[in-house]
Amino acid sequence: MFVISVFAMSQASIAQEKDDALLFANYFTGNSMRYDFHHAGNSENEYYYFDKVVREGEWAGSKVSLINPFDYGEQMFWIIDSATGTVIYKNNYCTLFNEWQTTPEAKHTPRSFPESVIFPEPKSCFTIEFFARNKKSKEWEKKHSQAINANDYNIRPFANKHENIDIHIGGNVANSLDIVLLPDGFTAEEKEKFIESCRMWSDALFSYSPFTQNKHRINIRAVWAPSEESGISIPGNREWKKTLLDTRFYTFGSERYQMTEEFQKVRDVAANAPYETIFILTNSDKYGGGGIYNFYGLGSAGKTGRTGEVYVHEFGHSLMGLGDEYVETGNTVSALYPEGKEPWEANLTRFVNFNGKWEKRIEEGTPIPTVAAPGSTEKEWKIGAYEGGGYLEKGIYRGWPECMMKALTDFCPVCQDAISRYLDYLCK
Repeated sequence: MFVISVFAMSQASIAQEKDDALLFANYFTGNSMRYDFHHAGNSENEYYYFDKVVREGEWAGSKVSLINPFDYGEQMFWIIDSATGTVIYKNNYCTLFNEWQTTPEAKHTPRSFPESVIFPEPKSCFTIEFFARNKKSKEWEKKHSQAINANDYNIRPFANKHENIDIHIGGNVANSLDIVLLPDGFTAEEKEKFIESCRMWSDALFSYSPFTQNKHRINIRAVWAPSEESGISIPGNREWKKTLLDTRFYTFGSERYQMTEEFQKVRDVAANAPYETIFILTNSDKYGGGGIYNFYGLGSAGKTGRTGEVYVHEFGHSLMGLGDEYVETGNTVSALYPEGKEPWEANLTRFVNFNGKWEKRIEEGTPIPTVAAPGSTEKEWKIGAYEGGGYLEKGIYRGWPECMMKALTDFCPVCQDAISRYLDYLCK
């Protein structure tokens, strides 16, 4: 048994100790629990305001991998057993609120976003603690803590309301990645259209390595829940629809950024199936979507031209936080990737702390920065450090000339390795 007392404890030591120290049956019931709150603040500050605790159905995550060893994300939370002080669960994630903090609006107008986290339901009293990265130093800072009585009569039960449908079942729940697909903008008459979109999503995912090779340990389920109106809101065109999850384009003023701010509604629908990760399919022919690590992914289910590739690109973001590798011409400054700070994303580096990424895959003698010869092909490329990524032209590097996270092609070797490591962790 161990206690994480300081952040100086290495992620490796956490991962090594937890296999022997944390026994799922000692601390958890086997079901899921959800903590709902409101994430509020402005560009500089953030606050957490408690809403409610909900008991949900079967825990779909691993019963062994309880302490996330990857230092990903902008947010992190711990579940601490009150009797022993033991950290019995830890996970990392990002939020839409984090992205909003980088917008001009956040500099002068405070806002609140509904959020929630899920974790295995503890048997006994526990404390939940939230941490966020400091905007400048990128170090973790404790932001919120709350003690919870696991037997409190105010904890709400969850009753399934919607049908769930198997799209692909590769293995048992505990040792598989469980994905749930949710609809938005599909009316009661459009159920089959949604189910067909789910099948297309599944086919697209498994057409790319390393998901192809891991088909046997990935489960995909859909939850069917209709919307009042067909289609998705497009505020820039003054088009508003009454839909299940209130998804819309023009998120933060970006035309093709299609997201929803109603994350607790998303959780309500997702809870009708066992799940670890969420992807929303919207009834729209307009190209667009989004993906946020350990939060949710989203994409248009209509005929956008490159629907399957967009699904998989956004899933790369939402599953494990792969960073965008494309460049915005002329962009030299990014609040997401400040100079002198190492990106936490597994596929980007500023060489501030490159250890543990893809440094061991770079052959001796490979020039840094690496440049692909004009007209060269994939067979001639080498893993290296190609300048440009994370929307920036200079000072940030990726491992391969082209990638799903850059140009909607195959995942590069660096991203494939990172995804495989993450799947190995999730599917223990």
